[in-house]
Amino acid sequence: MDAARTDETHLSHEQLDLLADQIAEQAIHLDAATHRLLTNIRIFDQARGWARWGRRSCADWLTVRLECDPGTAREHVRVAHALAGLPKIDDTLRRGRLSYAKVRAMTRIATPANEELLIEDALHCTSPQLERIVRKYAAVKRGVVPTPGDDRERRRITRRDLDDGMVSINARLHPDEAELVWAALTNIARDREAAEFSRVDALIEMAQEVARGTSPERAPTEIVVTVPVEALAMDSADDGADDGAAGTTTDGSCLSKQSVFRLACDAGLVAMLEDAAGNCLSVGRKTRTIPAAMKRALIKRDQTCRFPGCCNRVFLDGHHARHWMHGGETCLENLVSLCEFHHRFVHEYGFRVEIDERQQPHFFDAKGRAVPEVIPRSEVVDACAVIERANAPLAITPMTAYPRWDGRPLNYVWIIDDLWRADRRGDDDLRRADLCGDVSVETCGERDEASTAR
Repeated sequence: MDAARTDETHLSHEQLDLLADQIAEQAIHLDAATHRLLTNIRIFDQARGWARWGRRSCADWLTVRLECDPGTAREHVRVAHALAGLPKIDDTLRRGRLSYAKVRAMTRIATPANEELLIEDALHCTSPQLERIVRKYAAVKRGVVPTPGDDRERRRITRRDLDDGMVSINARLHPDEAELVWAALTNIARDREAAEFSRVDALIEMAQEVARGTSPERAPTEIVVTVPVEALAMDSADDGADDGAAGTTTDGSCLSKQSVFRLACDAGLVAMLEDAAGNCLSVGRKTRTIPAAMKRALIKRDQTCRFPGCCNRVFLDGHHARHWMHGGETCLENLVSLCEFHHRFVHEYGFRVEIDERQQPHFFDAKGRAVPEVIPRSEVVDACAVIERANAPLAITPMTAYPRWDGRPLNYVWIIDDLWRADRRGDDDLRRADLCGDVSVETCGERDEASTAR
């Protein structure tokens, strides 16, 4: 049934059932195709194919080439490598018996010892139930066998810009660390002479104290104010006619005129001049060292590392497109911002950069090939048909990945205990193999029998 040509408001029960089956079958085809994608990603990563494009990692390359967010890219690489050591789970995804969502969750706790049992659990429960099993079992394993790697994987702080203009900062900490931070915010909020108890204000006050350091008279923030040349001729007394955006931060966030005035009451101000095209005017002279004022102008203009696809905003270096030793001037027309990683590419790995008359950089690799700013996506005609033809040997139907759950509540204690026992048996087998060393299997069996007889 071609749903696109059907009146969506007048579907019969039979048509709805048919459409439901098509949706389920198409999703299974996509999961099977995802297996091929992950396999290719693993091979590509092992061959370090991403390094040719100046990327830091395979996940970094996927972010640009597949146009996905960094978290999705990292998860694809993680799952791809995990499946290499889990052949049974790998095969269930290849045949579309389990969804990618389930497999992704399973790879967080799966081992060669428990993967068969985990597959059986996954086939008999829904995706949310499987996520709950994984979380519970992961908590049990972390509690029994903590490792230093857990901290690197679990403790982190992330920042996310929200649709309403606010910013979300999320911290994942150990319980005792979280209690320490929470207690500090609570104490600051209680000590503040304010009518409203607010841990949010306490957090800002804590950050301001750190920014001021040992100099309490230091301004808590530094604002970079961009001033168009034409604005200098305007009447400065007319400051209330426009309530629109009057300034931007270094990351491009817009600030209203009143917000700028409020922050400017107690802040360090750095004035920058722009021409009508928005280009920062040169503020330096011919010298090797980039002056602080010019470095601010450079960061304001570029905002991030300008290597194609790199969005790094911190620890940026100013790179001379034409080196100062070769007569290049230290001016904005000859400078480009690069992160430390890509700065090394230009100086040590044969890459070069040219800046055009619009102050736009163009990068070339060691063979002189241009590094594209954006790699165009290939156009695929009827992608679903292509996937279905490739999956034809798998005999996929709408019921291929249908869960076998009977609707009754799961006994999570039994499930976790079974997984734990399976892992323990696997650990015992590994220890026995280590003790046996190069001794043959028959010798190991004889040694076990002798031990039992004793």
